Amino acid sequence: MSRLLVLSALLVTALGCDPLEVGEACQATGSGFTRQDPCAEMCVDWAITCPDGGTVTPDLCSGALCGTTGVCPAGQSCVQIDSFATNSRCLPDVVCGP
Repeated sequence: MSRLLVLSALLVTALGCDPLEVGEACQATGSGFTRQDPCAEMCVDWAITCPDGGTVTPDLCSGALCGTTGVCPAGQSCVQIDSFATNSRCLPDVVCGP
């Protein structure tokens, strides 16, 4: 999947558009191999479960993977975005709260 993200980022760059950054609103199109994502990292546009048990659909660009370290930049929290904790991504604190 990371190859697809890299290819998407390269395509966006080649077209002269800057990829969206962490916390910017996003909407991916397609699915699987045809998924097109406007974010520098990944558009999280599906329901996730926050650490407090609440469910939210961010529709925001995520930051880097943080599942192995749990460390994110200030203003971001490490949130599990699927069934694998190692796939957790940095998302703005406002998504699930600090």
